[in-house]
Amino acid sequence: MSHDVFVVDDQHPEDLAMLQALYSRSPASVVTHLEKLKQTGSGKFMENYYVGYGHSSIGDCGATTCFIEQVSMLVAKAVQDTPLYNGQEASTRYLDFSQQTMIDPYAHPASTAIQNRWMEIYNATLPKLIAGLEAKNPYDPAIYRNMKVWENTLKARAFDIARSLLPIGTTTLLSWTTSLRAARDHLRRLKHHPLPEVRGVAQSVFAKLLERYSNSFKSEDLQVDPAVARDAFAAKHAVRNHFLAAEDAQKRFALTAAEMEQLKAGGLVTRRDAVDLDGLKAFEGELLAERPVHVALPWRLESYGRYNFLFMLDFGSFRDIQRHRNGVCQSPLIDGRFGMHPWYMAQFAELLPAAEAATLQSDIASQFQSIAGLGDKGIAVATTLSQYLYPMGTMGLVQASYSVPETVYVGELRSGKTVHPSLRPVAQKMLRVLGQDIPGMALYGDMDEDSWTAKRGEQTITGKAKPNAA
Repeated sequence: MSHDVFVVDDQHPEDLAMLQALYSRSPASVVTHLEKLKQTGSGKFMENYYVGYGHSSIGDCGATTCFIEQVSMLVAKAVQDTPLYNGQEASTRYLDFSQQTMIDPYAHPASTAIQNRWMEIYNATLPKLIAGLEAKNPYDPAIYRNMKVWENTLKARAFDIARSLLPIGTTTLLSWTTSLRAARDHLRRLKHHPLPEVRGVAQSVFAKLLERYSNSFKSEDLQVDPAVARDAFAAKHAVRNHFLAAEDAQKRFALTAAEMEQLKAGGLVTRRDAVDLDGLKAFEGELLAERPVHVALPWRLESYGRYNFLFMLDFGSFRDIQRHRNGVCQSPLIDGRFGMHPWYMAQFAELLPAAEAATLQSDIASQFQSIAGLGDKGIAVATTLSQYLYPMGTMGLVQASYSVPETVYVGELRSGKTVHPSLRPVAQKMLRVLGQDIPGMALYGDMDEDSWTAKRGEQTITGKAKPNAA
């Protein structure tokens, strides 16, 4: 029996949604539906069936891409905090952020001075790190394909280290490719976000989408009315729904004093009560042992539950692990209590002259003290807002809830040498947990402690050279 395949990608997103929805009401070919679309248009269809009658799956069938620029990294994390997020963000590991503007949540001279000082420290430290890396890792043609790759490798590692000094309020750019339904749902969540900047960006994105897709959004979608039960409920739990405070993690997982010390020392605390390890070993042992390298585990293994991993991680590397959507990895509330990630401090001590490293350490401590003292200057301080002032190297207590397939994926991918050195050990520890819990399981992570690799100098997007004219 013959079959037909049609690729339609030249229609308006709302039109594509209508074309797909018509399959549920008519066995006619999409060719026939295209003709109907030309005659009637999709506007009323989307207004009546998607928005009016609540046939939400229709909104999944139309997609669009938003480009959001000059927002803080906290906004980027909020937009990306959904399992349906697809998109990209400017990388602090490859780009010089020295000229980026910053979002000051308090708009006060004291808070502005803190952010400006971080940027001064960043700009002063970056070239010194490159010089230190050049001395430690001289050019070797046996390792680097050419001088350019060597130079890029040094710069990439320098950015890896120096990004720890950038304030979290530094602006970034991101894209968001989303279905119309996912956009509507997520923006309705973000309208209750505890950060005013996030709420404002959500309103701006919604306004653009409403203008572009007037039949797929309601003008009242982002209105907030405390008298409405939905809005009152979301507002009440807004902080906990968007940020994980260390106290909440301690209470939920009954972390002992010994476990807290283990976390502060760089350890991984694991809770296994939500994953069926006995079932995995009894029914999936052969499959887990035979999995070839680079092969994803079957989706059905998600039904065996999830691990809960707890660990300390700097905000910069949290941005990397949060990208894995098939799990729960909530934004940690950065309040400065855990200080800077020790990897950055060790790099400063190793690559800078002793006196300059000591001065930098003193400058960092002074900056943390300035943030803690903002309340003495008449500022109405809020923990959520002060996050903008801390540097990206500041640690938070992170919880990641992953199934076994997702733990394998994250562990193997993020243990690679091109991954940031403060994140690699976390991924390696996750793989060790799997190896201990399920003996014989095939795992293919990079467990080498050394993270230096020339590949960092080759990870770039460049245009092909134009051929010489004949």
